[in-house]
Amino acid sequence: MGGSLKLMEFVDAPPLCFVEGLDTGRLIDDPATVARHTMTFNLLQALGLSPRDSLAVVESVAHDYDHEEPQP
Repeated sequence: MGGSLKLMEFVDAPPLCFVEGLDTGRLIDDPATVARHTMTFNLLQALGLSPRDSLAVVESVAHDYDHEEPQP
């Protein structure tokens, strides 16, 4: 099951991440684990659409949804 990830960087302390799922949350300070989560986030971000392209996809799906025939 998915959850949320919060990457935190500080001027005077090592980076941390907080991972959260249903009924649980965990603050991670292990440098290798934080680095792995950061790298995964950066790779996923690089694969994602630009904000403009994302908006175009959402608008297209919304338009298609708006023009569907109602189900009985």
